[in-house]
Amino acid sequence: MEKRNLNRKQALNLTAIGLFAAAVIISIITMIMKTSVAEGGWGEFLNALDRMQSYIQNLNGRWEIFFAILIVYALRSVLPIPYPFLIIMTGVMFRPVNSVIINTIGFGITTTITYWFGRFNGGGFALKQLNKYDNVRHIMLEGGNKTKLSILVASRIIPGIPLNLVSTMYGGMKFPFIRLMIASLIGFAPKIVAYSFMGFNITQPFTWHFMGPVVVLLCITSAVTFSVNLALDKTKKGEDKNDKG
Repeated sequence: MEKRNLNRKQALNLTAIGLFAAAVIISIITMIMKTSVAEGGWGEFLNALDRMQSYIQNLNGRWEIFFAILIVYALRSVLPIPYPFLIIMTGVMFRPVNSVIINTIGFGITTTITYWFGRFNGGGFALKQLNKYDNVRHIMLEGGNKTKLSILVASRIIPGIPLNLVSTMYGGMKFPFIRLMIASLIGFAPKIVAYSFMGFNITQPFTWHFMGPVVVLLCITSAVTFSVNLALDKTKKGEDKNDKG
């Protein structure tokens, strides 16, 4: 059990450090690409991207595209379609505000389907996976709603955590649906905003318009990952103290 705890601690710490390092590296690359020497070779490529985006944004049948995106989000509840790809492509086709709205609705659809799937089948595989981690299981099953909300928000931010699996697990625990949706949207909002702006500014790679949201997202994710690791450590130490007492 102790070995697993150490692995978790090391993995989350390395993830937090890696995310922050990535933010620093991207910032440095962006500053380098702003120099006149680096910008010189990008002209034709950027023009091609700009023509592509203009063509996509001027396509007829915007409502058809909107509903097609929502259908893909619904399929995302059973198929391994990457969220970043969906959000960025929506950002390419729509302006940032519209993209954020569409992706928020789409994420809500996926979350709703997976939550109610877990609600009807009792959590199934998701709760079985939870049993592998005693300290997390203790927090999830015995903690109050406030603690579960905090864990839910963090799970939407930290990379590598299967979002559908979390929704299914909360459904199996019969967690209030409205609270789940609000916490999920709060946690996932930074990704929706960042990826939507990336998609809209895809014709301006290695500029702050494109990279700025990525840097902010990486810093937020790094801070949350590190905070969750500290919280789990604190919980583990409290349990060990109670056991000895």
